[in-house]
Amino acid sequence: MATEARSADPLLIRANKLDLLERLADALAHEIKNPLHSMVINLEVLKRRLARAGAGEQDDVLRYIGVLGGELERVNRRIELLLRLSRPGRGAEPATLNELTEELMELVQLEARHRDTTVEYDPGTHLARVHVPREPARQVILNLVLDVLDGLAPGEPLRIRVAQEEGRSQLVVEGSYTPGPSEPDEDGFASRYGVARTLAETIGGRVDPLGVPAGTPDDSAAAAGVVFSLPASRG
Repeated sequence: MATEARSADPLLIRANKLDLLERLADALAHEIKNPLHSMVINLEVLKRRLARAGAGEQDDVLRYIGVLGGELERVNRRIELLLRLSRPGRGAEPATLNELTEELMELVQLEARHRDTTVEYDPGTHLARVHVPREPARQVILNLVLDVLDGLAPGEPLRIRVAQEEGRSQLVVEGSYTPGPSEPDEDGFASRYGVARTLAETIGGRVDPLGVPAGTPDDSAAAAGVVFSLPASRG
């Protein structure tokens, strides 16, 4: 079974990535519409002001230009987030789990707002570096964060923290959680947790339920969250 699962990993991982992109693209499309609509309105007002502008209206014109610049930057950041996820992965490089998580934090905050919840992020004080390809590492983080986010009780915050333990850098995502199966079912369907766990193993990491006794099947007990860990780089 393990051999069969490993042979299907590239397809599962690609399907999972497309699922993530589809979900995030839908949320980002709504986010991008708002600043675009604001820019259209402000451009129209700016054109009218310029047509009849006198020396005393310079401050008003500059204010509208400032609004346009801010909204354009907002759109650019959101598009860059989506492109960052869709780009082909590069080779392994030094990073910290803080950096990888913070690159995704705007998307995480966006998803949390859609669920009327909040994100409590603790970057920790340990900045031990890891050596991983960034794209699959970010995909693991997003899988786990979205999985836990989907299972939160009403009003329950999403808690994310970075920690260090026994030579490993850890990203801990806390919240009511029941991990899905680690292996694909007979139809080839894989849970987000299962794909994250497989992908983490391919880059030298681990994914484990938080607070579940060792030896307990992943899908048999509720957990307090999930942990993604990577070996800290030496030197």
